Amino acid sequence: MKIKKLKVTKHYGGGGGQKESTPTIPEWARPYMENVGNQAQALYGSGDLSKVAGATANQNTAFNAGAKAISTSTGAGMDTLADQQKRLTAAATSGGYDTTALKNKAVLEAEGKTAALGTQYGAGGTLGSARQAVAQGAQNAATSAQFATLDRDAAQQGFTNRMAAEKDLGSSVGAGTTLATNAASSLAKLGSEERGINQQTTDAPWQALQRYASTIYGNPARMQQAPGGK
Repeated sequence: MKIKKLKVTKHYGGGGGQKESTPTIPEWARPYMENVGNQAQALYGSGDLSKVAGATANQNTAFNAGAKAISTSTGAGMDTLADQQKRLTAAATSGGYDTTALKNKAVLEAEGKTAALGTQYGAGGTLGSARQAVAQGAQNAATSAQFATLDRDAAQQGFTNRMAAEKDLGSSVGAGTTLATNAASSLAKLGSEERGINQQTTDAPWQALQRYASTIYGNPARMQQAPGGK
């Protein structure tokens, strides 16, 4: 029996031919790339890729001194403002200036005038007369009017002083709020810088992995897809 030989042809991918991966890296470059990969692996394994500088001694000193200075100056400022606010509160609730000395002076002057009237009317032989009584009444009315003027001026000045004290008290309280806010902001900024340095240390393993990956995957060695023959 005669057997006829059949020619078998293999087709891949719908007749377009099989695509094969072929390296495009030249032979002369392979040792260099392998060396880079080996060094990257060695550095990653030893931890050299995860090293960070961290905070220096000067930075630590500056952080500590800065935080202490902020706290000290803020505390002193708040104490000063607290004392000021006590004085302003007392001034804002006071009834005005004391008129005792002025009234005592007015009484002495009135007594002197009364004595002068007695001398005057006594010399004229009319001591105790109705005319003297009228003059004395006018003098007493003038003294009373002087007392009323002192009380009125004291009340007006007291009101002016209270308004001024209340305004200054509000400014003092606002200054305290601003001082506290600035202190908090300064401490937060200082803490943020410290945190940034600490975060670098925390992120060191991840940075090491990124550096290792950039070295390995940044290697120009690539496998390209090339169409194969039939």
